[in-house]
Amino acid sequence: MKLNIYYSKNLENKQKFEKFFIDNYLFKDKSDYLAGELIDVKFYDIKNFVKNEGFNVILVDDYLIYEIYNDQELNNKLKEKWNYNDKSIVFIALSENFHQLEIARDVNFVRAYDKDDLFEFLFTEITHDILRFLLEEERLNIFISHAKSDGRDIAKAIKEFIDSDLKLSNFFDEVDIQNSQKWDDKLEESIKKSLFLYILSDNYAQTLWTKKELIFAKENKRPIVGIDVLSNKNEISTFIGNTPILKLKQHIQEIEVNCKDTYLLHTKSNIRKIINLLLKEALIFEVKKDKTDLPKKPDLFDLCKIPSLTVIYPDPPMFNVEKEALENCSNKKIFTPLVAEIDKLGYLKYPLNKKIAISISEPNDLEEKGMRIEHLHLLMIEIARYLIIMGAELIYGGDLGYKKEFNFTSILAETFRAYNKLDEKKQKKLINYSAYPFCEKIDVHLKTQNIDVIEFKDCIGEKCSFNDIETIAKNLTKMREIITKEMDIKIAVGGKISGFSGFYPGVLEEVYLALKENKPVILIKGFGGIVDKIIEFINGKEVEELTFEYQSKVNPKLKQFLEKNPKIKGKIKSKYNEFLNILNLQKEKIIILEFNNYHQIIADILKTFHKIFNQ
Repeated sequence: MKLNIYYSKNLENKQKFEKFFIDNYLFKDKSDYLAGELIDVKFYDIKNFVKNEGFNVILVDDYLIYEIYNDQELNNKLKEKWNYNDKSIVFIALSENFHQLEIARDVNFVRAYDKDDLFEFLFTEITHDILRFLLEEERLNIFISHAKSDGRDIAKAIKEFIDSDLKLSNFFDEVDIQNSQKWDDKLEESIKKSLFLYILSDNYAQTLWTKKELIFAKENKRPIVGIDVLSNKNEISTFIGNTPILKLKQHIQEIEVNCKDTYLLHTKSNIRKIINLLLKEALIFEVKKDKTDLPKKPDLFDLCKIPSLTVIYPDPPMFNVEKEALENCSNKKIFTPLVAEIDKLGYLKYPLNKKIAISISEPNDLEEKGMRIEHLHLLMIEIARYLIIMGAELIYGGDLGYKKEFNFTSILAETFRAYNKLDEKKQKKLINYSAYPFCEKIDVHLKTQNIDVIEFKDCIGEKCSFNDIETIAKNLTKMREIITKEMDIKIAVGGKISGFSGFYPGVLEEVYLALKENKPVILIKGFGGIVDKIIEFINGKEVEELTFEYQSKVNPKLKQFLEKNPKIKGKIKSKYNEFLNILNLQKEKIIILEFNNYHQIIADILKTFHKIFNQ
């Protein structure tokens, strides 16, 4: 599933909109890398509009209106690509001037320009439209399950909000079951085609019909969300299991979402948050349901209903501790598709005791690929996750892991603790190398926090300042040489084309050193950067970005150094020529994998490892 976002490059608050789509659609759980990918989100300038495969969102602000109004070719392209009742494209009006567009005469735009809760509103509208597109439905239905004695008032408030403010429909038994109809037949029929919202009041778990409704929903694998309005200690229904629950207090005046954040909001805003959680759950179910027995990770009820001894649920895999508990209780083996592939290759029984060097860094041209830094971070985590499950030893270098906005070291440590077998915890399988002066930036608190699972090999080379480009270059080369000797294989993605530390693009030198040491290299194409340039070169293209002439012009620090030290110019130029010569001579040792989605690239890496290490 692809989600393509189009907007004017001048869109106000562009980063806020990008963050909204990344947090809510790229990740299964908001900004939680370990929760894995939900949808492949890409961003494009409206001038490059092509109605791509998947679902397309067009953010219509004044800048975009002005661009389209004055560009007849673009205007015609929009009209040609949009067909009557086409569910794969939605226009979001961020300006009341949207009616100036010719296409607005025929298409119903989502009017978002006057909304106080803009991003909550957008999530409702866009997610509902994505689900309509995936399910080929006109509108989705919500089944509101409640105990009449103490849940009716909240259920009625939710029904009234859906009826008056949303494009969804709902099932409310008091008005939707006709006189003389058979209760259970009508309930099950409605639940089978609905999103299921239950109100966990004090009497909910004590009522026969609510138990039946919840069982119907679980048996029919429906998206389920609960609202906790408990006021006293209460029996929790056995069948709640793995369903997300919102905590409500004070008659929907306050919500605690996932026990993390507290919101003091108006009633309607609260109800919209409830609906949005249910829509997100429905989206996860729909996107992740293919090729699995279950649409999400199982609970005991789910496992009881599946007769086979092997159960497949969507990636990412649950943590070892809960997986082992469920397998022990159910006598079933539980896998995700990728873990099933790892098992098939034998790596669960016989771990991959190889040292894998990971080199993933931010490229200069990532945005040209429609991606943002979060896409690259997610790739780093997904590769690390499955290598840890396979029993590989991970080697990485540099200071990327210590940035506050994305602490790769801490996430790696958390991943290792989650997926490494308990009896292997004493064996450290994460090694971080760092050279001067970058090692001096590492927080000792962070190191101490993760010292149980990560071996820190710090401060390689000579002590120097950040302005000493020559010593930095020597230190980085020394660190890369050590990593190359230690590793069995290199995986490289992205990498800076310019603005790097030292004399050479880091990934270029790393690939060169690996080939010199006769070590295989996997290059992942699709994230841009120096890796894509290397791939272009070994495919026979002339690539100026890999030459000394180019780098000595575009890198201010290198240019300044050469002006002060002209005698060393020949030596550095000779090294660049050597890089290219080795790439030409040893290119058969480079494996190129093209990125389409995270699941596919991990599967390709698994197959590549099996081929290399089992020859």
